[in-house]
Amino acid sequence: MAKTTEQELKDMQAEIARLQAALGAAEIYRSEAEANAIAVTQANAFAGNTEEQATGRTVEMSVCLNPNERDEKKHKFKSVKIPTYYYTVTLPAGAGTDLTTNGVAYYHGQTYEFDQFTLPDIKSRVARTWDHEKSIHGGNENAYRKPTRSHLMTSAAIAQGAH
Repeated sequence: MAKTTEQELKDMQAEIARLQAALGAAEIYRSEAEANAIAVTQANAFAGNTEEQATGRTVEMSVCLNPNERDEKKHKFKSVKIPTYYYTVTLPAGAGTDLTTNGVAYYHGQTYEFDQFTLPDIKSRVARTWDHEKSIHGGNENAYRKPTRSHLMTSAAIAQGAH
């Protein structure tokens, strides 16, 4: 094996320093982009917009290729990269302080990073808490509808004037 000369060693050290500086700049840029995505998500929640924001990152998950196979020993799995999203959990007053999924509490007003399989579940549960709140404390849903009789009567009873 050939020995490296002092010039080659200096060139390699300079290259290492350049790469470390580029990596530091990329990490600063990425952390600023993440902070901006979180800020946009939180601002959207205050504006009434509950859309998620893409993080630009992925997580690796193991996905079953033959989920209908009854014998668990014959299941085949593949590792895939799944995109993640920032989403702010916004709950109504009657829903408590958090939603708990798999033992993890997601608190009202906080922004979390979810994968594309967990996000629809969280959004659905948030929407159901708002629907429940509306059905209990919301306004009259039938305010503009024609009033109807809430009990059943036979035509003979109606003809006799029974109410």
